[in-house]
Amino acid sequence: MRPETRTDLRFAALVAGALAVVGALLGLVWMAWSPAQPKAFVYAPGKEFTYEESEAWVASDGRFFVLTAVTGLVAALLVWFRVRNRGPLPLLGLIVGGLAGAYLTWYVGYLTGGGTSTGKLNTIIEHLPLSLHTHGLVFVEPALAALLYGMLVAFATHDDLGRPDPVRDALVSVGLDDHPQYGWGDRDAPGALQKGDFPAQ
Repeated sequence: MRPETRTDLRFAALVAGALAVVGALLGLVWMAWSPAQPKAFVYAPGKEFTYEESEAWVASDGRFFVLTAVTGLVAALLVWFRVRNRGPLPLLGLIVGGLAGAYLTWYVGYLTGGGTSTGKLNTIIEHLPLSLHTHGLVFVEPALAALLYGMLVAFATHDDLGRPDPVRDALVSVGLDDHPQYGWGDRDAPGALQKGDFPAQ
């Protein structure tokens, strides 16, 4: 494995780990920012219905979306500006870390939000736990991170994404007066040594 590949792997693992840690911390932010969850009435064992009309579930999901979407976009920008590690491996780190981070945001918020979803028959649950009702929102963070990173790659000025390449930089650059028959030229017209090979017209 090339040293550059090992470096990119380490950086991708670092990105994934950092996003997971940030996601766990965002779970606390999501819990603190979300409104109190509604009460519920237990009408059958293991079943309940909302006792109070509330928009708390929608608000909680919306705030989860905002937190994870912003995290994915910011992470993609930060990874892109790390020029020497641009490539597919950091993108993989964004996707894996974004998915893990979003799930940890959900799980930590659920654990720290308090409340319960179980109770005795015909009783009122005072506080339902904080939960994500639109489960597909866990894919927002990795999807936006991959989308933004891919757009930056698509509109990059250089095919090499601007990252340094020691092998390429060590090659001899082509000059305007070099000749293609010797393997280093790039001119279409015949050079001085070529003109003598053609018969006079």
